[in-house]
Amino acid sequence: MNSRERVKITLNHEEPDMVPIDFGGHQSGIHIKAYKKLIDFLDIRDDNIQYCDFVQQIALPCEELLERFNVDIRYIRPLGGMVNVNEFEPQYEGKYVGVYDQFGCFWGNDVNKDLDDILYYDPVIHPFADLKSVQEIENYDWPNGKDKTPFKGLKDYAKKLRTTTDFAVSTPPTGCIYEYTTFLFGFTKALRYLRTKPELIIAAMEGLLKYWIEYNITFLNEVGEYLDVICVNGDLGEQAGPIMNLKMYEQIIKPVEKKLSKKIHELADVKINYHCCGSTPLFIPHWAEIGYDIYNPVQISAYDMEPCSLKKRFGNMITFWGGMCNTQGTLPFGTPKDIRLEVKRNIECFKPGGGFVAANIHNITAEVPPQNIVAMFDAANEFRNYIQKE
Repeated sequence: MNSRERVKITLNHEEPDMVPIDFGGHQSGIHIKAYKKLIDFLDIRDDNIQYCDFVQQIALPCEELLERFNVDIRYIRPLGGMVNVNEFEPQYEGKYVGVYDQFGCFWGNDVNKDLDDILYYDPVIHPFADLKSVQEIENYDWPNGKDKTPFKGLKDYAKKLRTTTDFAVSTPPTGCIYEYTTFLFGFTKALRYLRTKPELIIAAMEGLLKYWIEYNITFLNEVGEYLDVICVNGDLGEQAGPIMNLKMYEQIIKPVEKKLSKKIHELADVKINYHCCGSTPLFIPHWAEIGYDIYNPVQISAYDMEPCSLKKRFGNMITFWGGMCNTQGTLPFGTPKDIRLEVKRNIECFKPGGGFVAANIHNITAEVPPQNIVAMFDAANEFRNYIQKE
C-alpha cells in the first residue's frame, strides 16, 4: 500500500499493511530548538528552517527528515495558520513581548527574556476581558473569513501534492470554538462566564463559528478536493478530566461545535481530526456524535487514558491519532530502551482493527534529546506492521 491508501484504510477502521505514521502537524510537531538538535544529530541539512507555527515555536520539518521517519502525511498550510500571525517580529506591550493574532489577542512572554530564550507565546492580553454585553461582542471588529490572502498559491500546491505523490494530505487546524473564547476573555474568566454569564460565551462562540465557517468555505473551495483530513482545535480537558461540568459542555458548547463539524463535512469529503489534550473519555462519545472522526493527541499520561482500555472502549467509534510515547515523562527523560518498549506496547494496544495513526503526543518539546526522538520513530517503524492474513 502507499501512504494515502494506508491512511484511508485505517481511518475507515480496517487494517492496512502498516500503522500510518504522522509527524510535523501543529499538534504532532517539534519545537524549533529540538528540531535543530535533531537534524544535526542525523546529519540532515536544512538551509531554510522555518516555523509552521510561530506561537508554539514549532518548526516546519524538511522533507529529508520526514522520509527518514517514513511519515505518511503531508500538510497544506495557509499563511499564518489558525492563530494567524504574519509578522514574526515580536512587538512590545508593557511587560510582554509577542505578537497579535487576527482576533486581537496578544500572544506574549516576559519582556525581560532574551528572544532566543522564549520557548513559546501565551495569550496574555485578551480583547474581550472588559466586554460586558452580548451587543459589544456582536459589534466587535471580527476578522474576515472570506479573505483569500492566506490561501494564495495553495490550490496549485495541493493539486501537485495530490497528483505527484502518494501521501495523505491534511490541514493544520481550521477552526476553534470554545477554546478560542479562553483566548478572547482569558482562561479563568471564560470558565466563570460559562457558569455565570453563558450568554456572553455563546455570543463569542457564534462570532467564532461565523468566522471559521467562512474561513473553511474560502479555504476548501480552493483545496477541498485534494484533502484527506481537516484538523479542528478545541481543548476541553486537563490532566484529571473535563475543565467544565459535562452538562455545560452538552448544553452550551456541543451544539455550536457540531455546526462547524457539519459544515466541514458538507464542504469536503474528508475526515475531521479533533484536538483535545488531557483526560478525555467522558467526551469521546459526544465527539463521535458531533461528527469528529479522529481524536488527537491521546495524552496517555492523563487520568483514565490507558491505551488498551481506550481502544477497547472507544476504538469502534473514533480513530486515535497520537498516543505513541508519554511526552511528559518517557520521551524527554527516559532512555532509548525505555522509549522502544513503551512505543511497542502502545502500538500493540491501539493498532488492532485499524483506527490508529502513530504520532508523538502533541509537540516534541525543546528539551527532548535527539536520540530519544529517533528511538521513538525507529520503534514505530519496527512495530507498525500488521500480520496479514492469507
